[in-house]
Amino acid sequence: MRPAPSRRLPRQGWQIAGAIALLLGTGTGIVGLGWVGWQLIVKPQALPSLTQWLPGWQRHATAETATQTLTDIRAELRHQGQQAGELMNLGKHQSVLDGKQTVTEWLMPVQQTAANCFSECDRLVELRIYQQAIDRPRTPDAKEQYLLVTQLPLDGLEESFAIAPLVDATSTNQGSSRKLPLTQLQRYEGTVPTPGLWFNVSGQRTRGNEAIAYGQIVYYYPKTHHLSVKLSWTSPTAEQPVWKNITGGNPSELLVNQTIGMEPQFEIYQVKPQPFLYSPVQLEAISLSNSQLDETHYQTALGLARNRLWSTSLAWLQGLQTRSPHLWTEAIQAQMDLIQWHAQATQTQADNSWASPSQQILANLLDGRWERATMVFAQSLTASQETVGLLKADQGRLFNRVKAALQANPRKLEIKVWGALLLAAQQSPAQAIAWLKKQPHTSPTDITRIRALIQRLDPNFEPAQSQPAQPQPAQSQSANSEPEQPSLPTSNPSAAPTAIPEPPLPSPQ
Repeated sequence: MRPAPSRRLPRQGWQIAGAIALLLGTGTGIVGLGWVGWQLIVKPQALPSLTQWLPGWQRHATAETATQTLTDIRAELRHQGQQAGELMNLGKHQSVLDGKQTVTEWLMPVQQTAANCFSECDRLVELRIYQQAIDRPRTPDAKEQYLLVTQLPLDGLEESFAIAPLVDATSTNQGSSRKLPLTQLQRYEGTVPTPGLWFNVSGQRTRGNEAIAYGQIVYYYPKTHHLSVKLSWTSPTAEQPVWKNITGGNPSELLVNQTIGMEPQFEIYQVKPQPFLYSPVQLEAISLSNSQLDETHYQTALGLARNRLWSTSLAWLQGLQTRSPHLWTEAIQAQMDLIQWHAQATQTQADNSWASPSQQILANLLDGRWERATMVFAQSLTASQETVGLLKADQGRLFNRVKAALQANPRKLEIKVWGALLLAAQQSPAQAIAWLKKQPHTSPTDITRIRALIQRLDPNFEPAQSQPAQPQPAQSQSANSEPEQPSLPTSNPSAAPTAIPEPPLPSPQ
């Protein structure tokens, strides 16, 4: 008797069944992931066990989170050796519990008193966001209940970062890694980018006779109840960052003043989107490091700006914009606005009256007014002798300006004057003349005129020994005009920009 035939599914049938199961499983997984993604967008607090593992996510309150009265909160903080600062009303936002009701939110700074401290001992160690718990019953004594929404620890800034603008790169004293405390909290209001709320936590350090302000810019996005640090900053002028409409667009930009002495330096940050759902914006500095256009005049302008010849750079850009407006982009315009902000500062300084001839000369050199600087230098022996210390003290910034200016305009004799004077003061007159002879478009007559100016640096110089002669340009130019470029329209950067308010400047000494 033959055995009954096998009822097993053929191999091909198993493969088909497996493929169907795989497709069904994959489809279910996709649907499940889609549901999770949607929940993270519309109601992230519904998935606390998942969101706590997401990068950048902050743990938020849930329906099970206990509420507290202000008395309870302060008592708990005291037990931890901390104190609750003054509550700041942030207005009404969506409830963290259901995302539907609007409830009042509060920002609470948490402070801690440093041990063995003699000044500014109460340091900010945390920021907390609370919501008024309107759906929770009041306590028997009718006190309001508050729900802790999120919190952000504050750790201070390293000393090396805070003093960085004042420290030369070759210095052995670069500062330590010890954390400087944050002691003040400020909310930005008025012309501030939206949506979201912006805050500034800051401190101040004294270094010799210099006061340095430093801090962090904090951003709160009420839609996702996310609190984060967007920027660490430092200012050797001890000024707080401010929001200003610098580029003429919307929103405003954040301005950080890092000016040292007569050398203006500003950091300007724009609010840009970032691909992070819970905090969708970032602060991005307008940079001159990134070239936006492969065009000769633009590249020359960028090189001049990188070497701090702001007004000359601005003139080149204005000429290029007039001649080739089709090349203009938002990124180039932002760079131009940054350059213009600096140019206005150097122009204002150069237009001021200074008590010291050396300061007047420096103000003109910083603005690229080579002819005017030479006029002040040559007008008296006192001015010439005072300039020696200025030239010897230069650590490369003035000479870098000379090199950049000569690359843009190698024929300009007045630029060569200051290259030769710098080398004569720091090395020797012979080295200065040797350098001068290597410069293109330099005649024997030019060398003779500049040698007469170099002689005025000698402490034993007497006017009777030589007839000082100021070099005469081949063509008359304004003190602050654009380098000779026949293909570009002439522009006048010394005219104060009307679209940008005047930045703060150090007072003449």
